[in-house]
Amino acid sequence: MILKLNRLIARMRRRKEVGLWFLVTVVAVSVVGNALTFYLFEGESQGLTVGDALWYSMVSITTIGYGDYAPDSMGARIGTGFFIVFLGLSAFTAAVGIAVDWILELQFRERTGLGRALVRDHLLIVNYPNERRVRQVIDEFLGDPRHKDDDIVVITDRVEALPFTMKNVHFVRGSPLEEETYVRANVKDTRQAIVLSAGYDDPRSDSVNASIVSILEHLNPDMRTVVESLNVKHELLFKGLKNASVVHTFLISSNLLVQESQDPGVNQLTNAITSNRAEGTLSSVKVEGPPPGPGSYLEVAKVLLDRDVNLVGVVRAEEVHVQFLGLEMSEGDRLVYVSSDCHDWPGIRSFLSA
Repeated sequence: MILKLNRLIARMRRRKEVGLWFLVTVVAVSVVGNALTFYLFEGESQGLTVGDALWYSMVSITTIGYGDYAPDSMGARIGTGFFIVFLGLSAFTAAVGIAVDWILELQFRERTGLGRALVRDHLLIVNYPNERRVRQVIDEFLGDPRHKDDDIVVITDRVEALPFTMKNVHFVRGSPLEEETYVRANVKDTRQAIVLSAGYDDPRSDSVNASIVSILEHLNPDMRTVVESLNVKHELLFKGLKNASVVHTFLISSNLLVQESQDPGVNQLTNAITSNRAEGTLSSVKVEGPPPGPGSYLEVAKVLLDRDVNLVGVVRAEEVHVQFLGLEMSEGDRLVYVSSDCHDWPGIRSFLSA
């Protein structure tokens, strides 16, 4: 349905483009024709230049009429009557009307998600479980100073328009399982995507999300995707995906509930270190090239701690290490740390090489 609507709008737009270019041509002929006529009959008697004649034509066709120039001869009056009154004025009015209508159409298409997202290096948020969930994700993402000015495109076919307006947040309405939707979202130039569950009471959500990630990786193999999964038993659905990280939402929340009941304070700390809007947040960096300085992660943790960087874990392939005794640094490891500042690998490397 949305695809047919877009095709209909595209045909109407092409017709408007042809009509607009025709009217612009008529307006240009009217301005130039009247200017030449006015200059020919009035140039010598009024001491006019070609620029003066063009100025007279432009203020006449826009109906401004400053009165600084006026035709006195019969030839100049006939030229103004034909080129401006008869030919140009109607064409100019029609062209302005089409242009205004075009702008209103673009605004309507942007608001209803039927247009194209003219952005690059942006974040895709796929699916719309509810407004609160989507806004939480957007607020948290933009809370990181590194991404506060990034563009975000929300993709869903569950709403006809976003119920909120935020700077740099765009909307593309369409099925998350159709290529045409992602073409309008400019997936080729997307840096990363977050795939939310379409509904938290839908048992098919994980299988649909696995299909969405597969489509995204086909359309943009270099894009990194984070996908939400409701059931840890469905993890096999996401096996084989190259650049996708799976977050088991309910498993994490259940673990946190139990830990907070056993050890009060865990929840408060977890909220602080997992939020971009709190001082001291979880970050990660990948080890690139030969490891510098100390090879043992026990020594690495001590060195980084002196720089107010608290190493809390090491991710190697699919294994997570939180105990560092006897663990040596290796290229490709991802260091997960807590710090008030985010550090890239050259920065961490300089700490370890000092």
